[in-house]
Amino acid sequence: GQKALPEVEVLYTTAERNKYKDMCTFHEVKERSHSPAPVAAPTPVRDDVKERPKLYKQCREVVYLPSCVTRVMGPAKGDAEQGNVHEHLLSLLKKGGVQKVSYVSEVNSQCCGLMFASRGAGEAAKASIEALEPALLAASDNGRIPILCDTSPCLKHLKDNITDPRLKLSLFEPLDFVHTFLKDNLVFEKKKSSVAVHVPCSSKKMKLEPIFESLVGQCADEVHFSGIPCCGMAGDRGMRYPEISRDGSLQHLDLPDDVTDGYSSSRTCECALSTKADVHFRSVVYLLDECASPAKKDVITK
Repeated sequence: GQKALPEVEVLYTTAERNKYKDMCTFHEVKERSHSPAPVAAPTPVRDDVKERPKLYKQCREVVYLPSCVTRVMGPAKGDAEQGNVHEHLLSLLKKGGVQKVSYVSEVNSQCCGLMFASRGAGEAAKASIEALEPALLAASDNGRIPILCDTSPCLKHLKDNITDPRLKLSLFEPLDFVHTFLKDNLVFEKKKSSVAVHVPCSSKKMKLEPIFESLVGQCADEVHFSGIPCCGMAGDRGMRYPEISRDGSLQHLDLPDDVTDGYSSSRTCECALSTKADVHFRSVVYLLDECASPAKKDVITK
C-alpha cells in the first residue's frame, strides 16, 4: 500500500529558501479589470468567468491534492518503473523551482466525490466535495495558492462541482500546471524514441490536447496518440465489467511496434490501455520528471 502523506512537504531547507526566496513567485498580476490585484485575498470571480486571470507563470508554493486512485494504486507489478506518482511529481515540482508543497487537512481521507458520482451515489458525492471544499480553501489561502491534482478526471469533477469561485481558477491537473507555471524553469531532453499518449476524456473536455502534444513532444522523438476517443474504463466500471473496455473502443487501439512506453493522466485509463497494448501505460508525470532538468543553474536539484 501507499504510505500516508505528510501535511507539508518542504522541498528546500530554510537556508535554501532564504537564499532563493526571490527566484520564484506566484501572484495575480492583474484583475480582469486590469487594476492591481489585492494582496490579502484574491478578487472574487463571477461564476460565468471562463478564463483564469493572467498570472506570473512561476510559483514557489503549491497545494497538492493526491487523488484516491493514486493513493491506492501503485505501478503495475510487471512494470520496470516501480516509483509512485507522488515521488515523481514532487521531484518535478522541485526541479521547476517550487519550494513548498502543502496538503489539505486529513488528506488521506479526502475525496473529490467522483467515485461516488460515477456509481450513482449522488448524496455521497455531494458530501465528499462539501467536506473537501473548506479544506481546499484553508490550504490554498482562499485560492491564492494554486492547487494541483494528479488525476485529470478528478480535477475536472472538482472544477465542475466546486461552489466557491475563488477555487475554480486555482485548480490544475499535472500538464496544465507544468505548462502554466513550470515550463520556463525546466529544460526537457528527448530521452524516449517512440511513445504512446492517451488523452483522457476529461482532459479533452478541458481542451488540453495541445498541452499534451507540446510537453510530451519535448520528451520523445516520436509521439503516437492512441487514436481512440475513450478507453472505455468509465471510472472503475471497466474493472468490474472488463468486456466494456475490451470490446469497445480499445479494440481499435493500434500502436506502432516501436512504441516503448505509454502515458496518460488517469490511472484507471492507464490500466485499461495496458491490458490491450504491449507496453505499460503510466502517468505522464513519470515521463516529464525523467526528461526534465532545471533551466536555471541556481535551482537546487539535490
